[in-house]
Amino acid sequence: MYTDDKATLLLLALLKEYKIKNIVISPGTRNYGFAESVQQDKFFNAYSVIDERSAAYFATGLAYETGEPVVITCTGATASRNYLSALTEAYYRQLPIIAVTCGHEFGSPYNITPQYTDRSVSQNDIKLCSVTLPTVIDNKTAAHCELLINAALTKAFARGGGPVHINLLTLSYEVKTESLPKVSKMDYYDAADLFDKETALALEKQLAGKKTAIMIGAHKKMGAALEDAINRFVDTHDAAVFVDHTSNYHGKNQILTGQAFDIRKIKNLPEIIIDMGSVCGQYSVGGLYRKGEIWRISVDGEVKQRYGKTKKLFDCREETFFDRLSAASSFKSGHVYYRELSDEIGVIEPEKAFFSNNFVSGVLAEKLPAGCSLHLSILNSLRSMNMYRLDNSIDSICNVGGFGIDGPVSTLVGQSMADKKRLYFGLVGDLAFFYDMNILGNRHVGNNLRICLVNNNMGVEFRLNKLLKEDVNPYVAAAGHNGSAKAWAESMGFLYMSAANEEEFMAQVGEFCHPDSGHFKQPVLFEVFTTPENEVGGLNDICGGSSARPKKCSGVAKALSCFIPDKQKRREFRKKHSH
Repeated sequence: MYTDDKATLLLLALLKEYKIKNIVISPGTRNYGFAESVQQDKFFNAYSVIDERSAAYFATGLAYETGEPVVITCTGATASRNYLSALTEAYYRQLPIIAVTCGHEFGSPYNITPQYTDRSVSQNDIKLCSVTLPTVIDNKTAAHCELLINAALTKAFARGGGPVHINLLTLSYEVKTESLPKVSKMDYYDAADLFDKETALALEKQLAGKKTAIMIGAHKKMGAALEDAINRFVDTHDAAVFVDHTSNYHGKNQILTGQAFDIRKIKNLPEIIIDMGSVCGQYSVGGLYRKGEIWRISVDGEVKQRYGKTKKLFDCREETFFDRLSAASSFKSGHVYYRELSDEIGVIEPEKAFFSNNFVSGVLAEKLPAGCSLHLSILNSLRSMNMYRLDNSIDSICNVGGFGIDGPVSTLVGQSMADKKRLYFGLVGDLAFFYDMNILGNRHVGNNLRICLVNNNMGVEFRLNKLLKEDVNPYVAAAGHNGSAKAWAESMGFLYMSAANEEEFMAQVGEFCHPDSGHFKQPVLFEVFTTPENEVGGLNDICGGSSARPKKCSGVAKALSCFIPDKQKRREFRKKHSH
């Protein structure tokens, strides 16, 4: 029998998956469920050491002699403090000690709770990582708990290994569970494994004949070596490369995630997903992970998981991964999977019916000059541009690291300092622009800077989210600011352009996108005024999923219709733009 506590059950199950047998137990109440479960499972080798200081040193000796990880576990109060000396020793000798400390679920500095000690902060040199397991109440918390345990146990092995800390905050006196839950172990590989011929061939055998997706999140500018390595991989595997405009991949077999999942909502999903890069601001990319085994390339050795459960973690340079598996493959790709996806997506063109950020993005995608750089502000601007292909010579970024509204214009201006002969464009929403507009007064701003400001007089993203209530306008969405950048831009020496409809925009966009960096004698700000109604209409039309007339997004239409004060016109708008 095992404890009834679900977080503890997941920990025990993963210890078995990682073949971690040796457990050193110090007596106590808070770790009762863990200890009772261990002593009833013959898989584990349990040892009893009363003094936690001795227990931890006992574990370092056992780990050194066996070369295997050793778990130490204790109760709450000051018990874990006695681990510090031995964990320091383990850290500097890279001994894989797994400290499982137990405490109070509701313990905090603000509760007068017996035997509570604050473990939220500890010395840097006693552990490689520290995780606190959540109370498991549903599948979502169970998945998160499993990820945290996988991360900690992988750290104990990776890059020479060392001590890790797992904090259990639940207590169950019930030991009635008959079996451990099914869990997914994260398999760890480093560069040496990939250079091992048998390992590389075994991995290649798993890839052979499988529809494979390479998913690239936000990425630094990609060097020729990495891009060539990915190109060789897609030539030796049935692979498509899913990207957005922050991926900075300009090689073969590109599939835009915005087109695949926002517009067409493809059903042809991969069997294996090779995940790389950092945050992806295209939220719909989660649709890629509905099935298929996930392999993650980690250049820094950190355990990161985008969606789903990562099955394999590759701690190596990205070039190494693609080079070694391409070399192990004898397959010559006909790019079948990529062609199937391309046919399903078809040609995406900017919707002419609604003058919106989406329409503006579609036109800019066609007219931006080759070799320029494009900065996108988060959410609506990023999502809208991700619907359309850019020329492969155009670099594009977005501040998706911290993913905040602040800083897009300042970041763009900083970029423009790097090469005064190169053109730097920005596509920015109104709230993000006005938040960051002080940078326009910087004395270093040059004539290679061109900003397209889409001003819908609010944070329209909050109206596009159908989960939000319709009364968010004045404070959440900051509607009605009625701001224009004209006076500020001109006073700061910018050439100001503006458009309030499709005709005005099309008459000026060619000039705005002129390929000569010396065409204007000053930086340019092109302010494009749209309406919330048009923003939702443009999004509805392109995100319907039909190759003919797309279906409408009724939830979005309902949310945006609240801007129309007349009840009859509001009903007509909802009817027109709903299913």
